[in-house]
Amino acid sequence: MNLLKICWKFTLIIILTGIVFVSCDDDSAANNTNNTNNLTNNSNNTNNLNNTNNSNNTNNLNNTNNTNNLNNTNQVGFCEPLAAATGNIITVTPSQAGELRQIVTNAPEGSTIQLEDGFYDMSSGDSTSRIVMSTPGVTLRSASGIRENVILDGNYATDELISIYASDVTVADITLRRAYNHPIHASGSAGNPISGLLIYNVRIEEPGEQAIKINPAEDGWVDFSAVRCSHISLSDEGRPHIRNNCYTGGIDAHKAWGWEITDNYIEGFYCNEGLSEHAIHFWQNCRDTLVERNVINNCARGIGFGLGETVSSRPWEDNPYPDVVNAGHIDGIIRNNFIAASSASLFATSSSFDCGICLEQAHGTVVAHNSVASTQAPFSSIEWRWGDTLVYIYNNLVTHNLRDRGGSSTLDGNTENADSACFASISEADLHIDGECTVNSTTDLENGVCDFDIDGEQNVGEFPGADQ
Repeated sequence: MNLLKICWKFTLIIILTGIVFVSCDDDSAANNTNNTNNLTNNSNNTNNLNNTNNSNNTNNLNNTNNTNNLNNTNQVGFCEPLAAATGNIITVTPSQAGELRQIVTNAPEGSTIQLEDGFYDMSSGDSTSRIVMSTPGVTLRSASGIRENVILDGNYATDELISIYASDVTVADITLRRAYNHPIHASGSAGNPISGLLIYNVRIEEPGEQAIKINPAEDGWVDFSAVRCSHISLSDEGRPHIRNNCYTGGIDAHKAWGWEITDNYIEGFYCNEGLSEHAIHFWQNCRDTLVERNVINNCARGIGFGLGETVSSRPWEDNPYPDVVNAGHIDGIIRNNFIAASSASLFATSSSFDCGICLEQAHGTVVAHNSVASTQAPFSSIEWRWGDTLVYIYNNLVTHNLRDRGGSSTLDGNTENADSACFASISEADLHIDGECTVNSTTDLENGVCDFDIDGEQNVGEFPGADQ
């Protein structure tokens, strides 16, 4: 049976033999609130296709599924402002930019550093301008809550603008520009794993390498944390500063457990020569990552779990897959994302649009209800690769192909080669259904796998892709 979805300004459902006409109301979307100060870690039991809470959660991270209302492609969701700061509040003005590193270093546990609106010149190199957050529970945020009004600019002279080495750190409501390497870098140290990090409503522009880098030092894992409601971008202004065969990307994590990447807008990660890393990339034996309700626009690679055939693993006490030698990513869910490519400049590069969702040695991962649309053919809209891959790919809507490059997969309810006219605007990464669209029947999913769509509306399973 095929489904035909037609969008009207009013609600009309007519059920005919073998065909369903479903309306979509442009103004309707659930507006439920993210509790972003109390984030609970979400560990996905993807073998049973159920979302389950990890009883070992100590990070105060709370994931809610029905929290998004995507009303334009530059701001994903009605992400609620953080609660007003309490406790020890330290106010900093732009004239104190040269002192900011020391102010943060001296801040006691639980402090909030509030930045007044303005431009902060952070271009004096790492010894003066790199902010090191090594005390637990410290928050760095703007006083106004308007990220565009507080700009920290490294001018490619400071390697890292913010380095995080402690648990329960929050960075929110600011803009970070032109780090030579990483605008934000989170890493534990030997014998000191960290968790409970929150990067929220942050604008990151023109990073020299990956915008947000997450990796351990020895057994200093970086687990159970979140990047939410942020905008990460690379443009023609920043591309000449990318080095090492396009060694850049959006969010890049190694050996990380239980991260949530939600409600972000990521754009422009490609180079004229070389292949950029993904907009969102969790690899080298990451586990239980949740990637949902993100919009990715004109990136050479969209969402990646794993990379390469051989994997450097971290030790897992429960050893979830003892027979798997190379697990690039363990379990996790990728759901309700828009991934779009339309830029002539991207398609003209040496790598073009490589893949929308790329799975390499991903074992136990669920990919459900994503929309991947491009105006020219990618190498793959969704692909899976290598012998230790075991993935479940359900109810996705793509304009081009699903590509089997090895490993094991279960496919059901997907629609390939969807007409570009199905979508409101591929060029604006708005992949809401906005026209006549013929698709395959979907498959039923267990409760908890994908209960809501990208707008927070109930997912009744009638239509593939991120928009119901």
